[in-house]
Amino acid sequence: YYENKLKTFKPLIWNDEFSLKYSDIFTGLQLIKKDKNKAKMSKESLGSAAVQEKQTSLKSLDDVFNPDVTGHSEPPRCVLIESEAGGGKTTFLSKEALDAVSQKTELGRRHDIILLIRLREVREGETIEEMVLDQCVPETTEGIHVQSTRAILQRNESRVLFLLDGYDELRPEARAAGQAIPKLLSGKMYPYSTIVITSRPSAGVQQHTRPDCHVHIMGFSHEDVVEYIWKYFSVVGRQEITETFVVLLDCNELLSSLIRTPLFLLLVCVLWEEDQEMVSTGTMTGLYSNLLTCLVRKYCKREGVDMPTDGLPAEVADALLQFGKLALDALLRNETLLDLAQVEREDVNWQLLMKLGVVSLEVSASKLHPRKQLNFSHKTMQEFLAGRYVAHAVVNQDIVELLQLTSIIKALELRNLLQFTSGCDSRAAQEVMRILSCLRLKEFPNLRAEQFEDSYVPIARKDLIPLEMYVHFVALYVKILSERQEPEVLKYFIQALPIVILNVSVNSREAAALMYYLQHLKSTNLPDRLILIIRDKDSKDTVQYLQQCFTSPLAGLKVDLELSGKFDSPDQTARLVSVLENVPSLRALSLSQTYLTPSSLRPLVWGFSHVSLLEELDLSGNQALGDAGMEVLQAGLSSVPHLAVLRLGHVGMTAVG
Repeated sequence: YYENKLKTFKPLIWNDEFSLKYSDIFTGLQLIKKDKNKAKMSKESLGSAAVQEKQTSLKSLDDVFNPDVTGHSEPPRCVLIESEAGGGKTTFLSKEALDAVSQKTELGRRHDIILLIRLREVREGETIEEMVLDQCVPETTEGIHVQSTRAILQRNESRVLFLLDGYDELRPEARAAGQAIPKLLSGKMYPYSTIVITSRPSAGVQQHTRPDCHVHIMGFSHEDVVEYIWKYFSVVGRQEITETFVVLLDCNELLSSLIRTPLFLLLVCVLWEEDQEMVSTGTMTGLYSNLLTCLVRKYCKREGVDMPTDGLPAEVADALLQFGKLALDALLRNETLLDLAQVEREDVNWQLLMKLGVVSLEVSASKLHPRKQLNFSHKTMQEFLAGRYVAHAVVNQDIVELLQLTSIIKALELRNLLQFTSGCDSRAAQEVMRILSCLRLKEFPNLRAEQFEDSYVPIARKDLIPLEMYVHFVALYVKILSERQEPEVLKYFIQALPIVILNVSVNSREAAALMYYLQHLKSTNLPDRLILIIRDKDSKDTVQYLQQCFTSPLAGLKVDLELSGKFDSPDQTARLVSVLENVPSLRALSLSQTYLTPSSLRPLVWGFSHVSLLEELDLSGNQALGDAGMEVLQAGLSSVPHLAVLRLGHVGMTAVG
């Protein structure tokens, strides 16, 4: 049944002739296992070095059943797989279902009954047995009903595998306590079955269960990207343009970071195939806007319609705006499918949108609730179209009322929508930032740097804020700034965030936005604290990035800085010192697990005089330091008289050191 149902898929709904087998295009994703014991989040745990101690790269999902990998003797009951929008969750789970029924994987060998359930099809009040009958049993199967399904599941419970796709797309009413999916997750139903569930981060799975294994889809590595590109252009018969595309990616860092997400890589491949001039975008909104323009061009060429040199044909523009409102209404209901009957009542030209390839017409996968419905090519396309509409409507309508934007939690749920809205229009971006500033003042009115300093005090203490929520909130600000690097947008960023906490990769869009922020900081508008974690394997890139961020001394800017990569060369640490000269109020520095040696430590110690206000220094995990490294360190401690915390775990020293 699954082999027939999932044999091929159409990644480009505007091209009916382009269908792929999973084996043609699917490239393995990098999976990171998060330690389930890391229940509380602290400032220190935000850092890459601290977190990496509790992460393990997985070759495949089979590794979650390997005690040597997980450290747990019992196999997991619930595995949560998370990734951001477009990360490949649905594709990944479909591939797992196919491999499991073929017993190619440990999941398949451990289970006899494989049940793939798309959670967006689940309705309020629906039972697990009804979901199974609805989505997992062919209509031609005779003699199967709710009671017999329940009997089969109960009799084989320990051999049942539930593959639940898209918790973030589950209707709010179907997430409520007492509903079937929450009861299944919490173990009140079928407690001896196994569950693998996918979701966007922070969607709320943990309200119902504490996963035994938490896996994050990290996206494509550079090698994966190159392999994907060659496969894609081989399938479409355009191998001759592949090499120049790969060369472009090697020199365009922002584009390279964007296409680590599988969906965005596919869209960029489509644009490169059609018009290579449209690829050089550094924003999500730019990518989707160019894709939309590309689709409209194709439509105009097919239909003999004149394509304006500036903008879209009036008929197309009107239909997209009307449909954007419907996309928004559905998004606020947490729905990704639009009932065709409802769309027709709104008098929207949905046939035109189908011709564009923005949506496809399909019959519901649900046999219990059959209906004709319009399906977006991806949830991010729905968010983009809704964002275009919001950017247009916000001129005459209150955005709080329009989006029901009354809390930070709601803002985080709508983060992609807010990002697209901001990317579409400068005034809309300013209005979004203004509302976010009001929410920050409302929910974090007395934010103080001291609340982030004691990494050993549990977050449950009354005077400590929910750190994880604030970190995600800051990340949302940065994503919006990455879409609109403009002075008026930056002004709200600076005013709203007295504490800036960021964990970024050097070549990411977020890192580019952070650089823009730091380069425009003035001594009159400094944050109370900048807590910055830079992730990159190449310390040369890290230092070069920091040199671009801190181009001149910023006296009074209190910075907590944590770096990763290799600092085993005196030249590298000397270059780092040249950066620290421009950060005279550095409060904390972490070089944990960065391969420091006595010789590479020496330039850093000599540079302590530039950061005399340093209060915390973490050199742990540098085994090569040894006693000689302690001797080097001792010589410079008098230059940092305010040093209160010195971490030297696992540095290879003896009692002498």
